[in-house]
Amino acid sequence: MKKNKLFMFFFPVFIVMFLILGIILFPNESIISAKEGISIWTSVLIPSLLPFIIGANLIVDLKIADIIGFIINPITKFIFNVSGKGALVFVISTVSGYPVGSKLASELRINKQISLNEAQRLVAFCSTSGPLFIIGSVATGMFQNPSLGYLMIICHYLGSITVGLLFRNYGKESLPKPKYDVKTNIRNVIDTRYSNGNGFFVSFGNAVFSGVNTLLLIGGFVIVFSVIFKILSLFKIIPILSTILYIPLSFLGITKELCQAFISGLFEMTIGCNNISSVSSPEVIKATLASFLIGFSGLSILAQCCNFIAKTDINTNLYILSKFLHGIFAAIFTFLAYPLSKSTALVSNFNNVYDTLYNNSLWIYYINNYQVILPFVVLFYLISSLYILNKSSNPYCKNT
Repeated sequence: MKKNKLFMFFFPVFIVMFLILGIILFPNESIISAKEGISIWTSVLIPSLLPFIIGANLIVDLKIADIIGFIINPITKFIFNVSGKGALVFVISTVSGYPVGSKLASELRINKQISLNEAQRLVAFCSTSGPLFIIGSVATGMFQNPSLGYLMIICHYLGSITVGLLFRNYGKESLPKPKYDVKTNIRNVIDTRYSNGNGFFVSFGNAVFSGVNTLLLIGGFVIVFSVIFKILSLFKIIPILSTILYIPLSFLGITKELCQAFISGLFEMTIGCNNISSVSSPEVIKATLASFLIGFSGLSILAQCCNFIAKTDINTNLYILSKFLHGIFAAIFTFLAYPLSKSTALVSNFNNVYDTLYNNSLWIYYINNYQVILPFVVLFYLISSLYILNKSSNPYCKNT
């Protein structure tokens, strides 16, 4: 038997056994870190991601993505060599954040609405963070500098677009021209929207069902990686890695504490950005490292995104490479453009966009009352799951 095959078999087993050993040796610390992961999931991820995931599912299920895709197809085909649906996935990802873009791109591939090469190009640049996290959580909450957030988000999206341009010719595939004109295609979509017999409320139920399942999956990853990072820290693996990284980076003026904070972000992006912001170091260096982490997204979010991508024939290794490049470009743009963070014109222009998305009365009402709204969503989820289970087990429904 080949050594590579033996290594691929036993390496995951070793990792799992190592983590189980860590939980056994440090039960109290593992429980505390798990609680911290649950706190991040319930207080940050659920209220911020749930409406966007449900809305994104509805956009796809109600064929809105198809209609918009036909309209903007010539532009996206010229720039990124992807269909108009790809540009819509990018827009939804920029507003909602990880891992919605990867999820939507994977669903388009599963439903065979895009080719394999187009799907690979799509996931390369349509997996981004959202303004709510970069401006609200990182810049305002952690760095105490909202103006820095507007610079970081511009650099984050520029990095994503740059990766999209690099992957433009991947697969050497030229998208075919639509068989019909825009009006004919839109008319066909409208005529066939409910051809499967499912009305709006069924589509809404499916969107809630899928959205809650996605959030449960995200919560599991966040909790697990919180425990993993804690165990690695207790076994002194994180300090050892930071020491190794500090040796070459010390010539750039980066301290050992900053290296350790950066490594924590390679596991969990939110924890890493928070740790970086608390280290005493020049803001330009801290912002650059944080931009890399947000672009790369960290192992926790990579695992979430790869969970969706792995259900398709998209190459996950190539996707991880694209996220590494995204982090590199975002960091470079942030370092070079850092003086612009002091510009009042930059802040005022993007502040209006951010206020439109996240400081409007509807969003504020939702955030203030999501603990009341959430039980109704869970109730609807349970009803939808019972309906879907009953429909899948009913032979008559299958025949119709």
